[in-house]
Amino acid sequence: MIKKIYKLSGLHCTSCSMLIEGELEDQLGVRAACNWAKQVVEIEGEADHQMIVKVIEEQGYKVVGEA
Repeated sequence: MIKKIYKLSGLHCTSCSMLIEGELEDQLGVRAACNWAKQVVEIEGEADHQMIVKVIEEQGYKVVGEA
């Protein structure tokens, strides 16, 4: 299983994290763990980088890099 960590910007609270986790899991079928305090999301599963970025940015957040 592939594991990726993305740096994000625009997260303000736990609800932001929960939204991102839910959308990634629902739309891409991956396991996601988002930490708003650290501004990162950890993703486990087979998903295309461009699709991950698209799902996150459709929710109004920005992917600023990979960790």
